[in-house]
Amino acid sequence: MVVLSWYSVMKIITGSIFKLSIKYVYSRNDTFYYQRKIPIELQSRYEAKHVKVNLKTTDIREVSHKVIALNKQYDSAWEAMRTNDSITPQSVRQSAITLLKQYGLNPLPSQNPELNLDHFIDVVIEPKREAYAEGDEETYRTSSPENYLTPVATEAFKLLRTAPKLILSEGLDVYLNGHKKKNDQSFRTYTKRSWNKLIDILGDIPFEQINRANANQFVEKFLESGVKTTTVRRTLNVIKAIFNVVIIERELVKSNPFNKLRIAGLGEDTIKREQFNTSELVKLSKACIEKNDDMRWLLALQLDLGSRVGEIAGLALSDIKIDAEIPYVIIQAHPWRSLKTTNSKREVPLVGLALWGASQVIANATKEQIFAFPRYTNAKTCNATAASGALNGWIKSKDIQATTHGFRHSMKDRLREVDAPEAIQLAVGGWSRKDMASGYGKGHSLRVLKG
Repeated sequence: MVVLSWYSVMKIITGSIFKLSIKYVYSRNDTFYYQRKIPIELQSRYEAKHVKVNLKTTDIREVSHKVIALNKQYDSAWEAMRTNDSITPQSVRQSAITLLKQYGLNPLPSQNPELNLDHFIDVVIEPKREAYAEGDEETYRTSSPENYLTPVATEAFKLLRTAPKLILSEGLDVYLNGHKKKNDQSFRTYTKRSWNKLIDILGDIPFEQINRANANQFVEKFLESGVKTTTVRRTLNVIKAIFNVVIIERELVKSNPFNKLRIAGLGEDTIKREQFNTSELVKLSKACIEKNDDMRWLLALQLDLGSRVGEIAGLALSDIKIDAEIPYVIIQAHPWRSLKTTNSKREVPLVGLALWGASQVIANATKEQIFAFPRYTNAKTCNATAASGALNGWIKSKDIQATTHGFRHSMKDRLREVDAPEAIQLAVGGWSRKDMASGYGKGHSLRVLKG
């Protein structure tokens, strides 16, 4: 591989047939950097003429993805800054806070010692102010700090006089820090990805500035990117939840601009998920037994339980009760894997292929093994996405078009075919109950669920 680089474009040549050009990237000492010139009309609000980011990867595909994300981030930020002179780049604000800390100061509403304040003004502000005025008293009294201070010093001075407004990128921590799933890495990743969509489109602007027009603009721009309407709805649910928390925690006097937003054509572009027919289930069952490895045990459990892939991949070994009078599995939340809803917690009898898969897991477990599927689960996280991708690829190799999620749909139909009462169907699949009373008591016994 040959890397030819300069500040505007990096060209990567692999062999004689593959060539890739990426703008705003260069390499130095085997490290890739993103560097882009700040628009001239906005440079006065920065400390430099370029933004520079260490991409912290040598994977060319990851470099490309990160550059695309950074371009969106800066394009959005610069568009917002052009329309609002009060918006300060986040990097400048962070540097300003660091500068204040060097003098024992904090932004408002913190109460700062007067001695520290006086020292900061004497050392940082006054020399620049006097040099700029050149002895002219009128200039000294009336000139704006922007005329004689650097952007960082200007922002620091501003933070001492006016409490900083919470910007969008800071709101995510407000939401996550008090959330019950704050230590769930997959939840944090999904939430951050959804929140960053908002920042990509609207820019990293103050919460108080966001209004209904901005919210509708977000929906419009997000739809234009080609995503499904249901994806927009799920993303809006995350954004709305974050706004609700920030408004309460920061005592903002405003309504949530993302409440009850309309999405044109919601659901009309949904592609119906394929599900498995009887012959496909039989085919997969035989193939699982023939292959007989941990991935097939996982699929076997999912096939005859109708569970979500993450519910199975994240099982603890102790969740599988093979030696019980009626063998069963406990689907419950763990530190490494949460459940989608409270109704998802359940005990389900092991029957058919699921019983075979569970028996294989127990029989092949090592002495110190904690997780049913250590290939996908550890003490910190459950990589359900990886499990789903691997299993879906194997299913497709069998000329079957459905995905693992289709097992849930198939299970629903299988339960209907035997005239299982709806309450039994909901209990087996962990689907949401339709009334409050159905959630009272201990629920159905394993004997009743097994039928």
